[in-house]
Amino acid sequence: MKILLILGLFYYGLASFGQNGTLKGTIKDGLSSENSYGISIELLRKADKKFIAGAVSDSIGKFQIKNIPSETYDLKFSLVGFNEYTLSDIKIYPDSTTDLNIIFPCPFGVVKSKRVCPMGHKDDVVKIVYGLPSMKTLKKAEKGEIELGGCIVTDCDPIWYCKKHKIRF
Repeated sequence: MKILLILGLFYYGLASFGQNGTLKGTIKDGLSSENSYGISIELLRKADKKFIAGAVSDSIGKFQIKNIPSETYDLKFSLVGFNEYTLSDIKIYPDSTTDLNIIFPCPFGVVKSKRVCPMGHKDDVVKIVYGLPSMKTLKKAEKGEIELGGCIVTDCDPIWYCKKHKIRF
């Protein structure tokens, strides 16, 4: 009976060993498609947003986080002067590697702004609308109530347009 108990405990120890996974990936610039280095990566547990581990992309845009418990996570990317970007619901499986190819969405360092022109005024500032405009949107644009931004949309497009200074921010 002792031998059976010892074998059972040994097997349980082996089964629980190696229940962690690895996360690795490459981060590329959103417009140039070149590798992005120096991006901070935070692994946050999905359930409670608790910080689990972190990394920084290297000179060729690669990162790796090892020994991650098997569950679901959010991955937060940040760089000074850029908008933070969070990739949700990353599942880590035991004894496997999750490989991601990330396009950091805001290569120019545009930070979301408030409805205040960089010259310091709030009047003559209108919202920029992206995508294929409807007839209603076109009429608003003709009246100067909005500014059309075009059909290509990224995560770092400006939100506001100053009619007075003709600048987007």
